[in-house]
Amino acid sequence: MISVYPLSETPGIIRKTFELGPDVFIHARDFYHRNKDMRHHKVVVRGPGGPVFCLGWMKNDPVNVDRDNPRVQMHLSNYWEYSAADAGLDYSYADRYQLIIFEELEEYSCHTARMIRAHNPGIVIAFTDRRASFLFEESEHMLFADSEEELFEKHPEYRELRTLRGKKEIRWDVQGVFRSVVSSLEIMTSMYWLKREFYYGPRNPDKTFYLIKQPVKENGLTALIANVIGVKQMLRRKRPDFIPVVDMGIANDPNQFAGTSGEDVWTMFFKQISPVTLEEVYDSQHVILDQNSNVNLNPYLTEFVFTNQRAELKYGDDLQYRDEVVRHTEEVLDRIFPAGKKRILAVVARGTDYNAPRVQNYVPHGITPEETLAKAIRYVKEKHFDHVFLATEDAAILELFLESELKNRLLYVPQDRIDYCKEENQNLLLIEIFGREKSNPYTRTLDYIAVLEGLARCDALLANVTCGAVTYALGRGRDYEFTDVGVIDIRKNR
Repeated sequence: MISVYPLSETPGIIRKTFELGPDVFIHARDFYHRNKDMRHHKVVVRGPGGPVFCLGWMKNDPVNVDRDNPRVQMHLSNYWEYSAADAGLDYSYADRYQLIIFEELEEYSCHTARMIRAHNPGIVIAFTDRRASFLFEESEHMLFADSEEELFEKHPEYRELRTLRGKKEIRWDVQGVFRSVVSSLEIMTSMYWLKREFYYGPRNPDKTFYLIKQPVKENGLTALIANVIGVKQMLRRKRPDFIPVVDMGIANDPNQFAGTSGEDVWTMFFKQISPVTLEEVYDSQHVILDQNSNVNLNPYLTEFVFTNQRAELKYGDDLQYRDEVVRHTEEVLDRIFPAGKKRILAVVARGTDYNAPRVQNYVPHGITPEETLAKAIRYVKEKHFDHVFLATEDAAILELFLESELKNRLLYVPQDRIDYCKEENQNLLLIEIFGREKSNPYTRTLDYIAVLEGLARCDALLANVTCGAVTYALGRGRDYEFTDVGVIDIRKNR
């Protein structure tokens, strides 16, 4: 990112100057792109009356996370190649808003504002940074102020407009997307997410592949499924000419399935989502690369994926397990589920690291395990269920159900479970606990898939909170008699 600095930070020795103009950020970007050795040095911008400010390059980094923490899911790239002549941009995210307020003039806010103004002049653009007046002409739809308070005091009628706030600060904050407070980089990414095209080889000159290549990190299986299938179905609607392909093999990506081996996590368990091999994709002319973890850079896609707590994402034939996974699942469930027609209540009781203080701002919290058990008992009595199928990775929750009056009706998959009450497990993510205990990730995941598929064999669904298992159960399209799910709006979970 190219940032603006005051003249007080003018370098003692001025090595580069630019004339003030609408493309000054583009010129500075190209300068720093070509001259890596100058990226520590500020350049000076001159107007008709002399110097007006300095520009300097800074690396795009999130400010609120430890880069070594597994929650950091993105690699923040710089936009080195773009221009006002770019075609095929996606303005659907920006078009939702009537007013966009940028807190600071910098490279991405300047370019994004200019492109949005050209695309939709009816959107009001405001900068709470008067230096923007050097590059834009003030008008009814282009405003400058020192603060939002000043802006709305001068234009009180704009308070009622649908407003997006673009910050300079880049934060890993899912909630910000739902509160319409994101970084200018994210707004720019929402426009350019289809522009990262690469040439890997001479094949398929008439085809365009969209390569879903995201770090897995601490994401669980259901998040992986929702991300991939969600993006595939979104592409089907927005760009049906693209061929989606998955490659979840990224070196040094610490995840609970393959460690850091770089093995493709997706094809460990699933069939490829399109009838094309990765070998062919990596020898093709037109490959759009999902921006490492584009979901977390692009507010449009972040919103799309994180509302996978929704029931409308149906997997259908898009989700295909490998044959050996199907065989294992059927063997496990045939041993557990009784023969003959029985009425079975599915109960999802999410515990473990959902209780970790470090993720409280990222996940919703529902009713307690005790309240979930009480509801299950009531439903069994009122609706005459023969059995309860319990899905939980929390050893304490399983013990709670086994000690209850449901113990003789209880069905569950034997699997690795975590006693989150133990002091050594407090505030750790599952990936960290499993890594410490060195359990076999492949067999553990096979058992978890059996749990997920078991939910689809049941007649009704009770869950203490929206979570991955619930998303999966609803995504499988089972026609439940009823669902009782602790739906909590993630936008208000703060």
